[in-house]
Amino acid sequence: MLTLYRSNRAEVLAQLLAAQLLAHPPGPFERVEILVNTWPTSRWLGEQLAIGLGGIAANLRFPFPGSHLRQLVESLLNADDHTSVYTPSDQAAPAPVAADPWRASQLVWPLLERLPALIERPEALPLRRWLDERGHGSGRPETLDRSLWQLGRSIADAFDDYTLYRPAMVGAWIEGRAVDGRGRELSAAQRWQPLLLAELAEHLSVPPFGLRVGQAIERLREWSADRLPGEPWPDGALPTTLRPDRPLRLFGLSSMAPVQVELLQALSGVLDVEIYLLTPCRELWKRRGDGGLAQLPLGEDWLLEAPRLEARFGRLGAEFQQLLEGSGETQLGAWEEQDLFLGAATMARHGSAVQAPRAATLLEQWQQQLVEPEAAEPLCLPPGDRSLEFHACPGPLRQVQIVRDRLLQLMAADPGLAPRDILVMTPQVEAFAPLVAAVFGDTDATGVALPWRLTDRSQQSEAGIAQGLLGLLALGGERLTASGFEGLLGCSPLLENRRIPASEAGAITTLLQRAGFRWGLDGDSRAGDPTHSLGWAIDRLLLGLVLPAEPGLAPAECSPLPLAGSLEQQTRWLLFLQDLRRWLGLLGQGRTPAAWAPVLRQLLEELFGAGGERAWELPLIQGAIADWLRVAGSSALILDATVVAEVLGEQLSADSGRFGHRSGALTISALEPMRAIPHRVIVLMGLDTGQFPRQVERPGFHLMERQRQLGDPSPADQDRYVLLESLLSARQHLLITWSSRDQRSGEALSPSTPVRQWLALLEQELGEEAVDRLRWNHCANPLERRNFLPQGDRPAPCSDRRLLQARRLLEEQRSEPPAALAAPGRDQLTVSATDKTKPSAAGEAFADLLAWLQAPQDCWLESLGLRPREWARRVDDLEDLSLDEFQRARLLRQELDRLAVDTLAGTEHPAPEPPPPPDWPRRQRGQGVLPPGAAGLLESSGLDQRWTSLHTCLAGLGEPRQETLRHQDLCGDLSWRGDQLVLVHTATPRCRQRLQLWLELLLACAAGAGPRQALLIGRDGACFRARERLSPPSPAEAAAALDNLRQWRQAFQRICWPVPPETGWAYAAAEAKKAGSGAAAACKRWEGGPEQQAERDEEVMALCFGRSLSGRALLQGPCTAHALALHQPLLQVWEELRP
Repeated sequence: MLTLYRSNRAEVLAQLLAAQLLAHPPGPFERVEILVNTWPTSRWLGEQLAIGLGGIAANLRFPFPGSHLRQLVESLLNADDHTSVYTPSDQAAPAPVAADPWRASQLVWPLLERLPALIERPEALPLRRWLDERGHGSGRPETLDRSLWQLGRSIADAFDDYTLYRPAMVGAWIEGRAVDGRGRELSAAQRWQPLLLAELAEHLSVPPFGLRVGQAIERLREWSADRLPGEPWPDGALPTTLRPDRPLRLFGLSSMAPVQVELLQALSGVLDVEIYLLTPCRELWKRRGDGGLAQLPLGEDWLLEAPRLEARFGRLGAEFQQLLEGSGETQLGAWEEQDLFLGAATMARHGSAVQAPRAATLLEQWQQQLVEPEAAEPLCLPPGDRSLEFHACPGPLRQVQIVRDRLLQLMAADPGLAPRDILVMTPQVEAFAPLVAAVFGDTDATGVALPWRLTDRSQQSEAGIAQGLLGLLALGGERLTASGFEGLLGCSPLLENRRIPASEAGAITTLLQRAGFRWGLDGDSRAGDPTHSLGWAIDRLLLGLVLPAEPGLAPAECSPLPLAGSLEQQTRWLLFLQDLRRWLGLLGQGRTPAAWAPVLRQLLEELFGAGGERAWELPLIQGAIADWLRVAGSSALILDATVVAEVLGEQLSADSGRFGHRSGALTISALEPMRAIPHRVIVLMGLDTGQFPRQVERPGFHLMERQRQLGDPSPADQDRYVLLESLLSARQHLLITWSSRDQRSGEALSPSTPVRQWLALLEQELGEEAVDRLRWNHCANPLERRNFLPQGDRPAPCSDRRLLQARRLLEEQRSEPPAALAAPGRDQLTVSATDKTKPSAAGEAFADLLAWLQAPQDCWLESLGLRPREWARRVDDLEDLSLDEFQRARLLRQELDRLAVDTLAGTEHPAPEPPPPPDWPRRQRGQGVLPPGAAGLLESSGLDQRWTSLHTCLAGLGEPRQETLRHQDLCGDLSWRGDQLVLVHTATPRCRQRLQLWLELLLACAAGAGPRQALLIGRDGACFRARERLSPPSPAEAAAALDNLRQWRQAFQRICWPVPPETGWAYAAAEAKKAGSGAAAACKRWEGGPEQQAERDEEVMALCFGRSLSGRALLQGPCTAHALALHQPLLQVWEELRP
C-alpha cells in the first residue's frame, strides 16, 4: 500500500511518524531507514523522533532517495542468484551498491575517450564545427584542456538527465532509433547524441538507471501477478532489502523524477510505502480530470484553476502530487491519503494549554487561508503586527546590517526567542559570506554576542588548503599572471608552512612587481623571451644577493636587484618563491589521472606540510583524490592542470551542505537544505532581481531545454516553492529582504518577480495602506538620522551603538561634513606634540621644510600614519609597450644624477660640449624597463633627443657647480650655473618644482650668496628650455619669507594645510592677473575638465578634502587667504618665460 500523509506542519508529520514507530516498534537491533532530501532535515527529524519516542532515537538511518532507490533496484534485479533473500529473521544490512557508471561524474571519462571517433562521422558535423572554432578539430589534443573537458562534462550531464527523466528516449537510442522525448524523429543537428549514447551503452554493458527501473517494475509486476491481496510472502521470495514488515518511509520530499515515483508505486504492491508530505493546502493537489491530462506538465491554464499564491509559487509541489497520483499503470498496491492540516489562526484564537487565546497574526491568517481558501475569513493586519515584513535595503551590506538589527530587536522583545530559533536563508551564500562575517561578527557594535553559523559553503570558498591547491592547479595550467599569483599568496596555510606571516604577502607581491614580474612562468611560456616572467624576476632577486646593481651588469639578460630586510627574511622569501616556481612548472605538464595522484600528494606534503589549523582539510582532500582515482584511474587521457582543478573542486564540493546546521546558533544557509524545517523566525535574505529565482540555462543541444515534460527539474520552480515552504515553516515571523539600489550607480531596483507578485496579492487583500505598513524602505546611509528614531509604531531600524555614537557626534556639530579628514568646517585630527619629532640637523630641517612646502597634505597624513597612495597601488599583469612620461623623466633624472656624482667624484670631467647620450639599451639591460624590440629602439632615440636638448639648454647657462649654503638652522645643497640658481626638472614643471626653486632662492639670498636669478628648466614638448624665472629678493626679505614658511610649518604640523597645491597656485596666479578671476580658475583646477585631471581625484586630496567636495565649498574656508599668503611673495618675483 502507498499511503500519503499530508500536512501543512512538518512537526505534525514528525509526530505522526514517531507514533507509527511506537505503534509498530522495530526490533531492538533493527535499523530504521527514513528517506530525506537534505542533511539538515535528517538532523531535525532525528531530534523530533527522539522527543516523540521518549527521548531516545537509536539506530536511525536517513539515506537520500536517489542512492537508496538505486540500491533497491539492484537488489530486485539481482534476486535471481538467491544469495540475498528475505527471511523473517533476517536483520542484515543491505550491501553497498557499486557506483553507477551512467552518473555524469563517471560517464565523462569514457565519453571523452570516444569523442574523437564520433566527430569523424557525418552525423557529428555540428559538433566538429564547434571543436574547429576552438582549436580542437580532431577532438584528440595532446592534452585535454578545460574547454574540451567542459564540453565533455556538459554532454555527460545531459545524458545523466536523459537516463533519469527520458528513459523511453534513451531506450530507443540504444535500439538504434533517433527520436526525441515525445517519440518524434530527431533533427539532423542532434543525431550525434544517439550515436554517442549507443556507443557508451555498448561499452558500459550496464543499462541506465531509468531502464533498470522499468525492468525492476516488470519483475515486481510478475511477482504480484500470482499472489492474492493480503497473502503473505513465502520465505525466500523477496530480496533482503524488501521486507513486507518494514515500510519504506519518505519524509519532507517536494519533488522526485517520474521513474522514481513509478518505482514507489510498484513497490507498494510488495511493502508499505509511507510518504510524509509537507504541503500548504489541499487545493494544490487537486486531481486534473482524465488520465491523459494527468500526464502533462502544468501550464498557464493552471494559474486560473489554482488559488493565487499557490499557483504562482506551488507548481513544483503540484506536479509532484500529480506524479504521485499517476495514471495507475505502475500502481501495484492500494492508494490511501491521510490529511492532517491545522488552522494556525483558529489555534491562536482558541488558545492552548500553554498559550492564552489571542488575535491571529497576519502570518497565521495566511497559513490558514492556504488550507481553507473558501472558508477562511478575509485577511486583516492587526495593529502592531510584525509577523510578516518586507525590507527594501539599499545594497548587500545594508541588507546584512538591517537583518542583524531586526533580529536583535525581535530577541529583545521576546526573551524566550533564542538564536537556535532563527533561520536566515539566501540564494547568495558566497556573495554574502564576507559581509555576514563582518557584520554578525562585530559584537562591539551592538554589545551582543550573537552566536551564528554560516553553512553550505564549499571548501574552496575559504582561504584554506583546498583553495590553495586549486589555485596552484589553475595557475599551473593557465597563463600565469601577477594578479593571479597575488591571489595565491593569500593562502594562509601555504605561508604558515614556510613561517611567512600573512602581513608579508603584500610585500612579496610589491617586490615581484618591482622586479618586473608581469606574466608567464619562464621564457618557454613567453615565446622564448624570459623578461617579465616569474622565473626571470626571481633570478633578479637571487643575483641581487651576490652581485651589485650596476647599470649594464646583467648576466643572461638578468640584472641584479638588491633585497631589503634581514638575511633570514630574504632566505625565507626566496626559498618559498623558488618552490612555487618549481611546482608551477611541474603542474604545467599534462598527465593521466593515475600519474596526477602521486604528484598531488607530494605537493600537499611539501607546500602545506601538516596543515596547521587547517589540518582537518588534508584527509578530505586525500579522500577526494582517492575517489577520483577510483573513477578515472584507468583513463589514458592526458589532463591539463585546470581540468584536475575542476574535478577536485567538484569532489570537494560534494559535502558542502553536510555540516554546520542545527548547531544551536543562528543559522545562515542556502535556500535548499533547511527550507521545510520549522523555525520561530525565518529570514529570506537577498531575493534580488536577477538572483532570485535562479535561471539555469542548459546547453543548446540539451533536448530537455526544448521539450518540457511532467516532473522535469526547474531551479526557478524550486526557488518559488521556497516562498511557500518558508510561509509554512515560519511560526512567528517571516522577513524578506532584497537590494533596492544598485550598489555602483545608486539606481533604484525593483524586487524580484515572486516578491513583487506577493506584494501585489497583499495589496489586493489588505489595501495599499496596509502594504505600506508591511514594507520597510531603508535609507542607504547608515548614519541617516531616521535610522535611530522610531517611526510610528515601528522601532528604530538601527541597533548599532557605534553608529549611534557617530550620529550623536554629528548632531553635536550641527552639520553634515563631507566624508573627508580636513574638509572645511570640520574638526581635524591632530597629532600629539610627542608624535612628531623636530629635525635634529640643519640639512634635515631644510629637507623637512621642503617636503612640507611641496606636499603639505602628504606630511600631515604621514604624521597620522596614513599613506593613501598605498591603497591605490595596483598589480600590473602586462608589461608596457611604450614608456610613459613619468618613466622617461625618471630615466633622464637617473642619468643626470649619475653624471653629477661621477663629475664630483672625479671619474668624469665636464666637457666643453654637451656630453653624449647614454647607451640606454645597455644601461637598462636586464631590468625590463625599455619595451622589447623596435619599440625599445624608438624609446632610446626619443631619450637621446631629450638628453641632447637638455644639455644644450644647460650648456648656455654657464659652468655647473654645487654649493652648500646655510641660514640659521637651514642648510641645503644648491645647483648653480654661473651666477644663477638652476633647478632642472626632467618633466613638465608643476607647483612642486616652482615652490622648491622658491625655497632654494630664499636660502641662497638669506645666506648672502647673491644669485642673479633662479631658473626652472623643464620639458616643453620634446625639448627642454628655461620655463620660469625668479628674481632674487633682498637678504632681509628672503629671511623674513623663510621665517614665515617655518612658522606655517610649525603651525600646521598638527592640522592639515587647507590649500591643495595646484588649486592654490591657480587661484593666486589668476588673482594676480585679474582680481576676482581666481575662484573660477581654482574651481577648474580642483574639479577638472575634459583636458585636465581634477586635483580632488588624487588619493591624498580625496582623503583630506573629500572627492565630492566642490570647488565653491573648498574656497569658502580659509583656503583663499592661505593661498594668497603663500604665493603672493612668489608671484611678485615670478616670470613665465616664452619660447
